[in-house]
Amino acid sequence: MNLKIVLGEDDEIFRKSLIKEITDIDGFEIVYFTEDGEDFLRAIRKIRPEIMITDIDMPKLSGIEVAKKIRSELPDIEIVFITSYSEYIKEAIEVYAFDYIEKPIDKNRLLKTLKRLKSRYREEENFYSFKVKDGYINIRVEDIYMVEANKKKSIIYTSKDKYIVNHSLKEVEEILTHKNFFKTSRAYIVNITKIVSIHSMSRTSLEIAFRNQNYKAQLSKSLLSELRKMI
Repeated sequence: MNLKIVLGEDDEIFRKSLIKEITDIDGFEIVYFTEDGEDFLRAIRKIRPEIMITDIDMPKLSGIEVAKKIRSELPDIEIVFITSYSEYIKEAIEVYAFDYIEKPIDKNRLLKTLKRLKSRYREEENFYSFKVKDGYINIRVEDIYMVEANKKKSIIYTSKDKYIVNHSLKEVEEILTHKNFFKTSRAYIVNITKIVSIHSMSRTSLEIAFRNQNYKAQLSKSLLSELRKMI
């Protein structure tokens, strides 16, 4: 699966050249580009890409301003600055930028940066892609606490937020092939590594509580022994 990139760059000639360079590298897809800082911010919030590549000097909002706004909203997004300005390195560090590349850009430097990004995703995570209203969202295995059935859709609860995805619980179960996931009832799938306690709830059900979150899931008592073996 390609890593999604949203690009902000107001120099049209350079932007076209950059798009061509990135398009030639396997594993990446520029899903949106713009020359306007406010539009750039809106696109990132809507698309939620893995990577944002940005110039610093753009109309309405600078690349630094966009990065500062988006960092708290999307803590896992990777930020790459490509700019003519060297004096913003300190601010780039403050928003945990992955790289700061000065123009004129060196093709090999860009290639190395993107290869390192690809390696980071491969080494640090297994992630799954889910259909949502506006497209797709990628969620890391380790971020998922539980999944709850929601009519013909499902709600995925993560360490940062919850997402309504356009999959039935059965479809989500087929997607979540990692050994840490267990279907605890007709309505729930849980990440067993996140469980902190299990308490009786009714004659036929138990309640699962999770580490560092207030989420609750149900466990059918008939499945308790099977879950204990996995834990």
